[in-house]
Amino acid sequence: MHRNMYRKPCSLFSIALMLAMPGAMAWGPSTHAYIASCVTGGRNLSVLFGAMLPDCNAVIRENAAEASALKTLGHRDFDRLVPSALKTGFMTHNAEWGADYYAHSIYSKTPPEEYSVRKFRQLSDEFGITVSQAEDVIEMCVDIQIRLLLGPSWGALIERAAKASGEAHEQALVDAYAAELAARVPGLSREKAETDIRMAVRGYKSLAATLGRQLQSGEEEIHAAIPPVLAMYLDCDGTQAAMYYRRGLEITTDCMTEMDRICAAIKTHMPDAAEGEQEEEGETEPEEEKASGTAVVDFCQAFTQVHENPLLQGLDPEFAAFVELLNPATADLNGTFDVNTSGGKLKIEIKGNGVPDAANELGLLARFLNGPESVSLAAGSAVPDHETALAAWRTNLAQLDRDIGPAAALVEAVVPGLKPVLAGFLTLGDGKFTVTSAPSPETPDAPVIASGNGSFGLVAALFATLNTMLAREIGSGFANPGLQCEDYVTLAAFLPEGDADGDGFSNREEYKHATPAICAPQTGTRDEDAAPPLTYSEAALDSRIKPDRQ
Repeated sequence: MHRNMYRKPCSLFSIALMLAMPGAMAWGPSTHAYIASCVTGGRNLSVLFGAMLPDCNAVIRENAAEASALKTLGHRDFDRLVPSALKTGFMTHNAEWGADYYAHSIYSKTPPEEYSVRKFRQLSDEFGITVSQAEDVIEMCVDIQIRLLLGPSWGALIERAAKASGEAHEQALVDAYAAELAARVPGLSREKAETDIRMAVRGYKSLAATLGRQLQSGEEEIHAAIPPVLAMYLDCDGTQAAMYYRRGLEITTDCMTEMDRICAAIKTHMPDAAEGEQEEEGETEPEEEKASGTAVVDFCQAFTQVHENPLLQGLDPEFAAFVELLNPATADLNGTFDVNTSGGKLKIEIKGNGVPDAANELGLLARFLNGPESVSLAAGSAVPDHETALAAWRTNLAQLDRDIGPAAALVEAVVPGLKPVLAGFLTLGDGKFTVTSAPSPETPDAPVIASGNGSFGLVAALFATLNTMLAREIGSGFANPGLQCEDYVTLAAFLPEGDADGDGFSNREEYKHATPAICAPQTGTRDEDAAPPLTYSEAALDSRIKPDRQ
């Protein structure tokens, strides 16, 4: 494999910060879903997702005019949607008389003395922060208060509502808004508007599902995760952010009374909003996790999640080349690489090591971690026992989180699958890199020029070269941009030149004489009487199977 990649670095993190904070969208997704459930008296999945969906405009980052126009359409022109459960949820969100009307009342010419106005002003006055910053904190706290009251099952319901969304919901928004969006945005074609609306729905679906999963965490875990995100978003230190968050929780313990008041007010505009609101109504989608069962890690799934991530697909076309490198069918990233920004854009040239990553090189590690009962090692194998290898994997995931820093939660939220991919390469642990040129405080505009090889070399080079640009983009870089190989537990036996099963044949030799594994089932027919092909991971982890050296 030999590819070139040009991209705008760190745009993804801007999306993460914008979408992770409910203040960017008035009430947060959890609050909107609760209000819709209250108004309709049910838990219809399409209604719940519809209540969150008007904020999908925030997924569109490359065209501010288009994002603004879609926001206006979604928040005010809800009657363009055909009657459906999705529209019912959509209507509860609106800025004319719906949930957002009450969230934004502080910005009216004569703000009423109601709950949101009082709480925003109280937090603003107590800490000397802007009303807008106080709004961000309070609205996040209300989202969390609802989870604290309703429990982890509320998060599971939000996840199910997001996953139940599909083609019909995309088409409903396309039919309602694509033509008008194109008419309102100069230079935007009808076809591009349709594509962007579909991308926005898919991106928001991904984020809402991730939010639902996060809300299923324990309370301590939730409380620990929020201050670092607030600190980055509000441009303050972690101690201040934690103080704002704690106080925000204290003064919003009474929020459910206000939520119920808002529900009653909205229901006067929607007195019949209860038809067909059964909980299980909604589209269906295969659950991503069923295939992997209780697997420790599934690299095919991780690569696929990154490769098919709708938010990444919605970035500029130059970024698509990088995303394509992570195609699980072809990805081979850990050979040699060169990074160069001297031409004004980030260019990465990569040559693989000849063993595809997702199903084979990293797939070998996954097979050992997931199914130790299928492994037969010779006495001389360099692979540690299963429990030791599993401990190494968990240690490396935790170390990666520490090295990323506060943005780790955002990475997981916006790009599920990326951290397992990075941790997999770091566990292989080979290679190094050299930086010829990089920005510094003295030379902030210096180009990035770096080269290297191997799995650790690739990940470490990305950390080192992207850190300055990340800090410039969002005000904070990685907690530790200088990755150290000794901080990770490496398992070199899984590398192509290693000998995982200790049979005296390298993994590369096993690969050449076996059938490469694939991430997706092959199409077509196969002779049912023929023996199934021996895959690379099977051969390389069974010392009784030896390739023929001829």
